[in-house]
Amino acid sequence: MLNLKIERLSQLLSHSQNGLVFVDLKSKQILYIDENTIQRLHFKSPKALEIQNLFYDHELLLSEIHMHPQSKSEYKWFLKNQNSEKVTVSVHFSSLTEFFDSDTEIYSITINWNHEYTDDNSEIIDNLEIPFLQADIKGNLLYANARLIHLFGLTPNPIQSYNLLNILSLSESVKKEILVRNTKRIIEFQPNVGKIITFQLQSYITTIEGKPEGITILLLDLSELQNAERIVKYGEDKLRTFFATMNNGFVIINKEAIILEIAPIFKFLLFQVFAFEVGEDIFHFFDTNMKSKLMGVLDSVIENQNVQTTEFEYLLLGEERTFEIRFIPVRRYDPNDKKVMLVFSDITETKRLDRQLVESMKFASIGEIAAGLAHEINNPLQSALLYLDDLITVDETDANERRNILKKVESANLRIRDLVKALLDLGRMESPNRDFVSPYYILVRTSELVEVSCRKKNINFTRHAGPNLPGIFVRWQEIEQVLINCVVNSINALSEMENARQYPKIELGIDLVKNQKKEWVVFSVEDNGPGIDDDTLEKVFLPLFTTRRNKQGTGLGLSISKKIIAEHGGEIYIKTKEGTGTKVDIYLPAHTDDNG
Repeated sequence: MLNLKIERLSQLLSHSQNGLVFVDLKSKQILYIDENTIQRLHFKSPKALEIQNLFYDHELLLSEIHMHPQSKSEYKWFLKNQNSEKVTVSVHFSSLTEFFDSDTEIYSITINWNHEYTDDNSEIIDNLEIPFLQADIKGNLLYANARLIHLFGLTPNPIQSYNLLNILSLSESVKKEILVRNTKRIIEFQPNVGKIITFQLQSYITTIEGKPEGITILLLDLSELQNAERIVKYGEDKLRTFFATMNNGFVIINKEAIILEIAPIFKFLLFQVFAFEVGEDIFHFFDTNMKSKLMGVLDSVIENQNVQTTEFEYLLLGEERTFEIRFIPVRRYDPNDKKVMLVFSDITETKRLDRQLVESMKFASIGEIAAGLAHEINNPLQSALLYLDDLITVDETDANERRNILKKVESANLRIRDLVKALLDLGRMESPNRDFVSPYYILVRTSELVEVSCRKKNINFTRHAGPNLPGIFVRWQEIEQVLINCVVNSINALSEMENARQYPKIELGIDLVKNQKKEWVVFSVEDNGPGIDDDTLEKVFLPLFTTRRNKQGTGLGLSISKKIIAEHGGEIYIKTKEGTGTKVDIYLPAHTDDNG
């Protein structure tokens, strides 16, 4: 799947005149390198390359990427060819995280081969926008770049005729300081044409073997920085105005859950009721259990630097409403500056609509299995009627034989009762509360309902359960619904194959799996059907996507199932091989001491 995405992205991003490389900063592996770059660098085996095989000063490059994830300018850099010789180019990098999982660190690096550089750094310095000069220890100029020469109106030849103390309008004390130590000062300069420019002057004493050898001076234009600050301030004002029109609440907190900033959301009713104030504990409105839960999520977000979501119920103006809090880590250059943005949303109406979608999916499933159940109910009913007819028409005097006949009638009726009860339970509106249940109980109930449909389609249905399974804390009717939906998908896939399997089969199972330092109860539905191609696999969880549009497919089943499992803290994974079969694994947190 990753290789497929990389291949498609490379086709979109590659240009004939530029090189293209995809790197994974976590593993430091080269994931993709274009043919043009391979040929230019004379690589004989481009596979299994690491960043250090391609870039000189690769650690500095990684540091630069981390500092500026989306570079807005090109950087001069050295590549290594097959013989480890330097090849000078310019590079531009960009994060590809949005195209992959949020925890990846995959970047594209574009290589511009057209930039010709000499070994002499003066060409690079001449093109710098920062005014720059070098002088001897007495202040006599040795070099000045084009920007400084233009700014101060100097004559390039001979530049050595100038002294920096005469060029820069500085006080005597600052002039003396520049000649003996590294200095940082704010200065103003009035060009012949234009407004006064404010610079930050930074001077450095260069040494050789510990002895002062010369002076280097940079002039950083603060007017551009001040303009950027004004633009940022304007952007912040616009953002606040934008927030004020949204039906969400935004709060910035630190790792102790103390409020640092609140967006002025006047429309968001919850904030009017809670009346948050800067400096207070944001979770003090909640009871002890909920506060502990929210602090746990906050700690996890800060530690893992990932986005997490949780929900809570609140009685607002006499109405029970459901709210969602999205925890978003605020990434800053200072790793000790731990801040998190909380986005509050009222999802009461969304939850109600979700319930309606689940009900729609539920009744669609009932329709799928009802015909098979009718047949299954008819068999024991006919048997019971035959046994009763025997009792009516034959005067059976043997008490034991009469008891055996009545037992058979009772058994047939109990089978009918259990099937009808299972069907009624499936159609019943489930409780919004979660229950502690055995996963085996859900397995048996699901099997009761689906094995009949499998038999009707001549599909061999089996089930298995691992030993010592812990309980799970779920809305069990919803989990049962998800399993039924997955089995029905397998039944449809098998029964609609162009070339039918000689021995079609479906297996429903439960196992205990330890993953990511947690224990999971894993339900699985596996078939030997046609499998799923890569293009379809990327879309199966999208709402309204279906391959059975002409067969009354709604495209809601898997998207709703994924949402249900996510709400229970789990995940659905699909493993498939086209032409061989498909396996759906449903991970749910086990209710154990290890999981907390």
